[in-house]
Amino acid sequence: MQALIIFFIELCALRRPPQDLPASDVLLAIVLIADVIVGVLVGIAAGLPWLTSLMQGLAEVLIMLTALYAALTQLRARPRFTQSATALLGSGALLGLVAIIPLSMKPTGSAETDLAALGAFLLLALVIWGIVVTGHILRHTFGLTLGQGAAIAVAFEIVTVTIVTALFGGA
Repeated sequence: MQALIIFFIELCALRRPPQDLPASDVLLAIVLIADVIVGVLVGIAAGLPWLTSLMQGLAEVLIMLTALYAALTQLRARPRFTQSATALLGSGALLGLVAIIPLSMKPTGSAETDLAALGAFLLLALVIWGIVVTGHILRHTFGLTLGQGAAIAVAFEIVTVTIVTALFGGA
């Protein structure tokens, strides 16, 4: 377990590619559960009810995995799905855990404090880094440049947030 956590830290530091993960459906399932749980915790830290957080998290995961599967199928690279999905979910879970810290500083609250401003800045930096990490994973999955992967990550994030917000409201 410790080796897996270290792998995801190194993946988020752009030092490891997703293809270094074992292509394991069991590992994918474990990381999927971890990502959903972390998503609920992030939602609660952001002030959302747990059920809304759960529904948003499940919708985000469903959209991401469906898009990844469709793209890999279209490119006839479906065998890469398990490793890529595991990398995306695992890095998302790790970055989500880190996001709880700035969210606990109430960066979206009504009180304008130095702590809230710091929280907002840290959260913005974390969102940007998450896009870079996703770009890194997409670069290795699809044979793109990091810039192309990051551009796809930004577009995907906008579409996902729009859909999830339309379905469930909230942040």
